[in-house]
Amino acid sequence: MTSALERDATGHWLPRSKPVQTTSRAKKKQLPPSGPVVDACYAEGCGSVGTGPQPDPGMVRVPGSKDGAASHWYCAGRCSAIARARADLRSIKTRGGSHA
Repeated sequence: MTSALERDATGHWLPRSKPVQTTSRAKKKQLPPSGPVVDACYAEGCGSVGTGPQPDPGMVRVPGSKDGAASHWYCAGRCSAIARARADLRSIKTRGGSHA
């Protein structure tokens, strides 16, 4: 049992004195077993540090974020897109002025 909430005259939430029954007779949904969100990439050289030569034709060099992260070589598909997005996210400044 949990306490239900109601608003006072000013719009603030206040707990009620009377508890409310929150049990349900419905069955819980069965979730599939957890696994990786994306499949692993098996392209040779994908994710290698970008200081050396291009590992394979078609590999894309993705620069690191501006905070000094190293660049890496990725395959031209999904991996390079994910790497660019991660570098972009690392470059976002938080309210305190530091990086996320």
